[in-house]
Amino acid sequence: MLTRLRYVATTGLRRRVRDIVMRSRQHDRFVVREDVARRYLAGDGIEIGPLFWPLRLPPGARARTVDLQTREELVAAHAGGQVDVGAIPPVDIVDDAEQLATLADASVDFLVANHVLEHIEDPIAALEHWLRVLRPGGILFLTLPDAVTGFDSARRRTSVEHLLRDHSDGPAVSRQAHYEEWARLIEGAPEEHVATRAAAFAAEAARHHFHVWELAGFIEFVRATGLPCELEYAQRSVKEFIVVLRKPTGTPAGA
Repeated sequence: MLTRLRYVATTGLRRRVRDIVMRSRQHDRFVVREDVARRYLAGDGIEIGPLFWPLRLPPGARARTVDLQTREELVAAHAGGQVDVGAIPPVDIVDDAEQLATLADASVDFLVANHVLEHIEDPIAALEHWLRVLRPGGILFLTLPDAVTGFDSARRRTSVEHLLRDHSDGPAVSRQAHYEEWARLIEGAPEEHVATRAAAFAAEAARHHFHVWELAGFIEFVRATGLPCELEYAQRSVKEFIVVLRKPTGTPAGA
């Protein structure tokens, strides 16, 4: 309880700043997220891996935080960096974001995942589990880096065929190529060092941006999967895009 109270106190100033930004109508990604959240989020939900930037929810919405590590482990991992570890919220559920094995089917009203899906090697499998834990009519609130304006701009956009293959054959078939591309295009490693850097990434099980999307390509991907969800809303924002998906009412349990 004390940890949560300290978290609320330390984020008070940050929230007031956001309110000022909203009133001044400046274009800020967190303000845009909150504006969309007010339209779609209600009830009890979860937010996956918010780290320093938990989504401020509208009145009537409550979310538990899900992360692969406890808050203490996250603070230790990021201590000494150029970030405020006090902004890390309490972790309510320690679980793997890709499977959410500790959550029952149809147990939450919404799921928030901001800048998470691009780090997951098999996004189709993750989306299957995220939809599984939603109640019928529930909302997936997603934001992803926009390749048009982000640091991934030079990288090849992830195709639907690539994602379907990773899902059917296993993501290991693409892992080496992802690591090499990261070393080559993001780190700028000379060609003779690319293989060494890729091997280092593999040894540490690095979770860079495995996938690169623009808004239209991501919507095409979602539609191609045939997953039980409907596109409710989509927009480009500041170096990211927002996609809101709804699980249809009448969806069988476990789907």
